Amino acid sequence: MKWLVVAVLAWSVQGCMPEFENPHLAVRGLSEEELNKPPGHNEIKSAIINDIRNRRALHLSLDEGRRAVPEEIKLDKYGQQATRAKDGTGLWRVQVRDDDPDRMHAVFECAYWDDGNQWYYYHYEGGSPHRDVWMGPYAIKFSKRPEDHDAEH
Repeated sequence: MKWLVVAVLAWSVQGCMPEFENPHLAVRGLSEEELNKPPGHNEIKSAIINDIRNRRALHLSLDEGRRAVPEEIKLDKYGQQATRAKDGTGLWRVQVRDDDPDRMHAVFECAYWDDGNQWYYYHYEGGSPHRDVWMGPYAIKFSKRPEDHDAEH
C-alpha cells in the first residue's frame, strides 16, 4: 500500500515539473535554438583554424606538402580567389596568418573552404627557409550541414 501511494504521488508530480533552462547559455548570451542550428560563418572559420593549428598542426609538417596548386582548385590571376576546377563554384578564402609583407621571413597562411564538399586546402607561403606549400584536402564534418555562405564571402 505504501508503494502505491508513492507511485501515485510521483505520477501526480510529474506534470508539475518546471522547464529546465541551462544557466550557462544565458551567461554566454546563447539560446538552445542557436546551439541546434547549422554552423555559420564564424563556426566554420573557427573549425578550420582549429583543425590547421591544433588537430593536424599543418604548419609543423610542411615537408609533406607540395609546391603545385592542387588540380581540384583554380586560382585567379592574383592567386587570391579560388574556384572548384570542375564546375567553377567559388571557394571561401579563410585567412589564417597574414604577416606584414615588409617583415623579414613574413608568413602568409590561408585555407580555401568548399561548402559543398566540406573540405579545405591549406596554403603556406614564406618563412625561413622560404616555402610555398599546398596541403589537403582535409575534411571537416559537422553534425548539421553548414548554412549557405555565398552571401558572406
